Amino acid sequence: MATRAFRLETTVPVDAAAAVDFLMQLDAHRGLHAYLEAADVVAAGAAADGPWWDWRVTERPALGPFRYRITFPARMTRTSATTMTGSVRAAPGCFLVTSTEAAPVSGGALVREETRVTAPRLLVGYMTRHARLAHERTFAGLSAELAGR
Repeated sequence: MATRAFRLETTVPVDAAAAVDFLMQLDAHRGLHAYLEAADVVAAGAAADGPWWDWRVTERPALGPFRYRITFPARMTRTSATTMTGSVRAAPGCFLVTSTEAAPVSGGALVREETRVTAPRLLVGYMTRHARLAHERTFAGLSAELAGR
C-alpha cells in the first residue's frame, strides 16, 4: 500500500458554516464534481466526533478514452459547524480520507481541504490523479455555485 496527499483551497461568498453545509450534501455536487452521477444517503447517525451520513455514490471516471461506472460508500462527518471529514472506499484497497475546514474571511469564507489517498502501489498514482482532478473541479466551481444560493 502507498499513500499520497494533496491540499486545495478556495474562497467562497458565504459564511464558513454555509460552505460546509453545502459540502456535506454530496447530491448537490452533481455538475461540479467531474465524475459524480448520483449520491444517496443510506444511513445517518451520531458518534463522538459528530453527526454522520453514509452515502451511496455512483461515479463515472475515465481510463484513457473509456469511461466506467463505479458505486461505492462514503461517510461524511460534521465535526463542528465549520469542519468536516470524509471517508471513501472507492474500490477494494483504495481509500480517500478528506479533512475540510472553512474559516471566515472578508466577504465569505476560505475553504481548505486535505485529501489522503491510500491504494496499492500500482493504483495510487491513478487514484490520486483522478481524486485531485475531481476535487479541483469542485473547488473551481464552488464560489459560483454558492453565490447563486
